[in-house]
Amino acid sequence: MNVAVFQLPSLPLKEDKLVSYLKNIEKGSVVVLGEYVLNLFFHELKGVSKDIINKTTQSKLLQLSKLAKKYNLIIIAPVLCGDEKKLYKKIAIIDATKTDFYMQQKLIGYDDWNEEAFFANPKSKSFKLPYIFEKDGLKIAVLFGFEIHFDEIWLKMKNIGVDVVILPTVSTFESNQRWRELCKSRAFCNSCMIVRVNRIGEYNYKGYEWKFYGDSFVALPNKEIEDSLNEKEGVLCIKIEKRQIEEFVKEWNFR
Repeated sequence: MNVAVFQLPSLPLKEDKLVSYLKNIEKGSVVVLGEYVLNLFFHELKGVSKDIINKTTQSKLLQLSKLAKKYNLIIIAPVLCGDEKKLYKKIAIIDATKTDFYMQQKLIGYDDWNEEAFFANPKSKSFKLPYIFEKDGLKIAVLFGFEIHFDEIWLKMKNIGVDVVILPTVSTFESNQRWRELCKSRAFCNSCMIVRVNRIGEYNYKGYEWKFYGDSFVALPNKEIEDSLNEKEGVLCIKIEKRQIEEFVKEWNFR
């Protein structure tokens, strides 16, 4: 399976910019975007009507659907969608024939970043399996970055033998090393690969600069980082084979 990690800031997403990236991606690849790339960042949403946010998202989803069909790709992109009253935080999984969605199960609920209060995602005390699909013999899960912190959902993925976890994030401040250690540990204990996709860009909130530092990477089941994009806009293309995962599963016998 070929995966193309797109490390980008929030984009107006004009088709000419997307095409400039997508036209060079190998057909059949899985393309992944970070959180708040197709939409404004969380704090920038205040003052924008939910209806406008949703209509903008629907326009972008239609555009991505056409591009997925044209270039024979699977595009995984976090989005904000709903109606004029409610917004939901989801990940769209788009291929040539359809668009599916994964609804984030656990949202950030901190004083200075309270997605839980803003979005209408259902609240539950227990986790369900995330969105799962198969490609080239690999079992692939799609999960939001904040959900890396909750053991229950990772145990569910481990029990069904998930090989690859696609993890869009919107990490900021000085959390770089912590995210690396988290992803390496989860990959090791679950005998899976984690494709972490973080956005870039800056946002000034109440006089403080929030820097989204990128560092998109692939964490291997042996607790190593294979490839990484630094802080600049770019694309990371990787190839993942089932036999790679099977070797780690057999060696460590964790699942």
